[in-house]
Amino acid sequence: MVERNSRRDEDFARIVEQYKGYLMAVILPVIRDPEQAQDVLQETFCQAYRSLPSFQGGNIKFWLSHIAVRKAVDWARRQERRRREVLQAEPGEGAPATVRSAEEEYLKLENSSRLAAALKNLPLPYRLTLTGYCLEGKSYRQLAEEAGITVKTVESRLYRARRILKQEMEEGL
Repeated sequence: MVERNSRRDEDFARIVEQYKGYLMAVILPVIRDPEQAQDVLQETFCQAYRSLPSFQGGNIKFWLSHIAVRKAVDWARRQERRRREVLQAEPGEGAPATVRSAEEEYLKLENSSRLAAALKNLPLPYRLTLTGYCLEGKSYRQLAEEAGITVKTVESRLYRARRILKQEMEEGL
């Protein structure tokens, strides 16, 4: 068993050497910081190593690229979320900087209710695409694969769904 693990580690080391430059080129446009991109690259290879037993063959370059893109997007989202939290916090505090009045809270709740109703009124393909992208954080490619459609169709559905929502929200004003 030790021999088998040693062989697996050697094989994986060759994969790392072969694809690290390519994967860095995939990650860097998303992350835009070479040091952070190195961290994402390391996370990518750690995830790939953990997932290696479930790899069913096929194009390993595509498989690694998929892992790298997901890790990079997740990293970018986390960074953006942290940036927003920092901008909203008072100096020295972790709490949001603004306190809403009762009227503002009511208006926010009312807008949320109108948005939820407008979402329910969307045609099912548009609603599934929009919620998958905006709420679940799925990529265009993931949505296309799940629905059995092209990426271009996903783009069209998102555009139309947003346009319908905007019209419905404006009509309610």
